[in-house]
Amino acid sequence: MPFDWNNYLTLAEELGNRLDEAAQRTAISRAYYCVFNLALARAGPPPVAQGIHAWCWAKYEEHPDPSCRLLGINGKRMKARRERADYNPADFRRWGDEVGLMLEEARQFQTALQALPIRFPLP
Repeated sequence: MPFDWNNYLTLAEELGNRLDEAAQRTAISRAYYCVFNLALARAGPPPVAQGIHAWCWAKYEEHPDPSCRLLGINGKRMKARRERADYNPADFRRWGDEVGLMLEEARQFQTALQALPIRFPLP
């Protein structure tokens, strides 16, 4: 049975309820990887020569449908937040607030992705 990437968001919510910084940083990362993998599954096989994350979000951003483009923009923003949490922890002063924002964005992303026509972001 294939892995259900939505389980990463469930884990992120559990980790986000903990007060330690490591759990909260990991919650941000798991929430991002949930939406990234859900988006990637619909984007088709990526080319080998390009970074997979950039390729995936560009696939959505370059689509003519405005809802699809917005998912690409939001995905890139969530990626940036994940990178800050992983590599620049001093950027965040209030981890709980950042986790809350990321979890809310991830839930909204899931809903918006499900609302797209099943063929999107493919032409």
